[in-house]
Amino acid sequence: MQIFDGHHHAQLLDEKIADFLKTHSIDKSLVIVQVGDDLSSTKYVNLKKKYCEKFGIPVEIYNINSSNSDEEIYKQVEDIFNSSTIGGGIIQLPLPRESLYGLLNLIPVSKDIDVISSKGVAQFYAGDLSRLSPVVRATQYFMKQCHIDSNIDATLIGEGVLVGKPLSYFLAKTGHKVQIIQNYTTGTPLSCHLLVLSAGVPNLVHGEDITPQANVIDFGSSVVDSKTVGDLDLNSNLNHLNFVSPSPGGMGPLVIRFLVMNFLGL
Repeated sequence: MQIFDGHHHAQLLDEKIADFLKTHSIDKSLVIVQVGDDLSSTKYVNLKKKYCEKFGIPVEIYNINSSNSDEEIYKQVEDIFNSSTIGGGIIQLPLPRESLYGLLNLIPVSKDIDVISSKGVAQFYAGDLSRLSPVVRATQYFMKQCHIDSNIDATLIGEGVLVGKPLSYFLAKTGHKVQIIQNYTTGTPLSCHLLVLSAGVPNLVHGEDITPQANVIDFGSSVVDSKTVGDLDLNSNLNHLNFVSPSPGGMGPLVIRFLVMNFLGL
């Protein structure tokens, strides 16, 4: 078993970004909109802001009070993304109430670096793979670096809009056989070449229940006793597996890089 070191590969992507910026000037900002004051969201916003500032990439952060009316919030977000000074951006999830998720559709396709607006998503599911979400790009990168062949059997646990759904479509579209498990029960055997976890249930899957030589990507993230824990039980038997991208430390660092690379057109 080999641990996929996301921090190491993130450094390689940093070098690629740094080289690009040596010969390209960035005259528009990357915008991050946060509605409300969710502490976890604030943490991720600050990480992205700090990363952009490290490379001198213009970044603008908008914190919108969730007590404002939906009408006020929609108008403010629309004005932000319609600004000619904004080159691309994201709306930090989750949003504080269901009625605000229509905000995602205010992001113009050309500025939708998370590929999460209705038009951006529609283009993707129509077969346009010219712009991939950071999660899909991170998975694609993992498969290339680990020399995972095409036409493999892939199993995905979790079918959320950010990980499970787009990855299942992308893998099927690129020639892989895909199985989706929405409600996995701990202890159920899993037979596949690639296992992707995004259920958000701590230690849901034990290594001994996964077929030998499988590759595992863990996108799951939960907080247990003030520590971030993934869906894969890292204390279980993993020795028989091939490459394992753990959570935390695996895909997370790559997703931030690919978000910025989408902004830069890299």
